[in-house]
Amino acid sequence: MFENDTICALSTPRGKGGIAVIRVSGENALLITEKVIKSNKKITEADGYTIVYGKAVFEEKEIDECLVSVFRAPNSFTGENVCEISCHGSPLSVERIIDALLENGASMAKKGEFTKRAFLNGKMSLTQAEAVNDIIEAKTDKALFAAVNRLEGGITKPIIKIREYLLDLLAAIQVSSDFPEEDIDTFAGGELKEKLETIKSELDALKKTARRGEALNNGITCAICGIPNTGKSSLLNALVEKKKAIVTDIAGTTRDVVEEYTDIDGIPVKFGDTAGIRESQDVVESIGVEKSFDYIKNADICIFVTESGRDLTEEEEEILEKIKEKEYILVANKVDLKDNIKTGYIEISAKNNKGIENVKKAVSDIIGNTPSDAFIANERQYEAVLRASESIKKAIDTINDGFFSDLAAIDIGQAVAFLGEAEGISINQETVNKIFEKFCLGK
Repeated sequence: MFENDTICALSTPRGKGGIAVIRVSGENALLITEKVIKSNKKITEADGYTIVYGKAVFEEKEIDECLVSVFRAPNSFTGENVCEISCHGSPLSVERIIDALLENGASMAKKGEFTKRAFLNGKMSLTQAEAVNDIIEAKTDKALFAAVNRLEGGITKPIIKIREYLLDLLAAIQVSSDFPEEDIDTFAGGELKEKLETIKSELDALKKTARRGEALNNGITCAICGIPNTGKSSLLNALVEKKKAIVTDIAGTTRDVVEEYTDIDGIPVKFGDTAGIRESQDVVESIGVEKSFDYIKNADICIFVTESGRDLTEEEEEILEKIKEKEYILVANKVDLKDNIKTGYIEISAKNNKGIENVKKAVSDIIGNTPSDAFIANERQYEAVLRASESIKKAIDTINDGFFSDLAAIDIGQAVAFLGEAEGISINQETVNKIFEKFCLGK
């Protein structure tokens, strides 16, 4: 199954520290570790879930004191024999211990290979394996909690439940088809259609969690745009609650995009204060305007800022035209100076911190919210659930067209296959490799 039987890698961050942990996994993990870590107790004879004290030896010289945590197959993270060597966090010590492991028969692990082996050995589903990486990459508490929930089967359980239910439906259809002489009326009165409509609703509900799951993992980019001197920089400062952007009464102060992250309802949101958009003879300002348009084009959400108490200028109308295909929020600033309600606009005073929470809520509403922490976390999972939902829709259409349930079974079977892909039950090796290449070394 694997190119090399036993692998090793540093599993803690590189650099100096109190301790470092080197992981060794494979059939000969205990034997190879025993050759490197000398102890009064043989590591190969140690029970699982025990710790052995010893000294690391490189070229017949003691280089460090170590503790070796022993895990025996199949009761380990990877499902194989595993040793985790805890040594002092000296980069030189770590390097020499890994050199010794390699000299004694181990090979360097590839990115994500430990977790990949856990998946291939049935220790976790593919969605749970992906959740391991999401835990490492979590940027907010909510992202962390959601990733842990997925690791514990939060998104796996509903997918498995739906898949097993569809398999039961297929079995019932098969019985009706194989024994017509028994007059088994398994789905009388449109019962199959009702069951499939319920399943489709559940799949559609899962699909709706995808945007928030993606936002939790990767964050959201929000471009603050408008003409000069409408208070975009003041709004950025108010949203992130720090003086990040320079604020003056001089139009065109911002020449480059000023970015800062903040946490909105558990989502890491990167706000970008763009240069005021207008025609300018100033070369530097023109470059800033060009960068603004590029930033707006790539942003997930746009916040258009104008002034309260006046009509939009032609330049502002042009900006709105450019962002109309994106999701955007309309903001009227400076209500402390000119209070004149604009329909569809959030009225704020960035200077006095008035209405800022309403802007944050608007951002959160666009991202979407769900009462559960079970989120579809990435495009692969979303595509699988989407295609399963589409297959169920085809099965419902087949029934509506008056065909027999065994024809609908073809599309139901497709839905089962797609949900299997979501869990990694039926997925090609190339896709598996691409998923684990995103992991860090040592995980």
